[in-house]
Amino acid sequence: MQISSSLSVSFDEVNTESFHILPNSNLSIVFRFLRPGDQSEVKTLCQDWFPIEYPDKWYDDIVQNKKYFALAACDTHTQNIVGIIVANILLLGHCNREDQQILNRNFTFTTSACYILTLGVIKQYRRQGLASILFENLLTTLTKYDTCKVIYLHVLFSNKQAIEFYESKLFQCRVHLPAYYLIKHEYLDAYCFARYINGGYPPYTFSGFLSNTWTCLMRANPCHLLYTIRNFVKNKFLDTNSYQRASSYKQISHII
Repeated sequence: MQISSSLSVSFDEVNTESFHILPNSNLSIVFRFLRPGDQSEVKTLCQDWFPIEYPDKWYDDIVQNKKYFALAACDTHTQNIVGIIVANILLLGHCNREDQQILNRNFTFTTSACYILTLGVIKQYRRQGLASILFENLLTTLTKYDTCKVIYLHVLFSNKQAIEFYESKLFQCRVHLPAYYLIKHEYLDAYCFARYINGGYPPYTFSGFLSNTWTCLMRANPCHLLYTIRNFVKNKFLDTNSYQRASSYKQISHII
């Protein structure tokens, strides 16, 4: 769980007074932000969805602290919460050390990143696009903050359903995190996935260089090819910046 300092962003400006009729059903959904009193219901949902328990303080924080984008999808008839997304914006320098490599070195540690802590939907409402609607609400909000260059999250390596979902939302697998989670006395790997927004882009890698080179060759654009080679050499071999990256507590995020 990311518990380091977050940026002060007003998410209250988001209009949540909208109804959605889920496809392939007659279910109608209304969206609202989490509020005091939701802790118990949200805790029950998270315990059902995720293999690691969040501390009670975390539930208090996400319903009270305005730094979180904590959006709930509720059944309009029962008013029960059927899905949530929780995210917050923080400086790259406040991200966990292992996550600071998701952005290109051209972006400083004062660049903003959005970390998705939780995204979940109850079983009866899955495969109807509700998770997509929750994520699109977050994405639409973040486009208003052009200093935020990336959305990222952690996912258990074996959670194929979540991986497929995020890949469909243009996320890229950026970092493999061996033995990242301790679940039932067993260390399990995780992946860090990232989606680049507002002009953000990943570090240059050799595989990415080959891919870009092939694309340039196919497009027969020699100027673009030379530009790609120059940037790759500059960032890979000529960058002598050896600053030490800061580290914070390990983040915990699970995606259903």
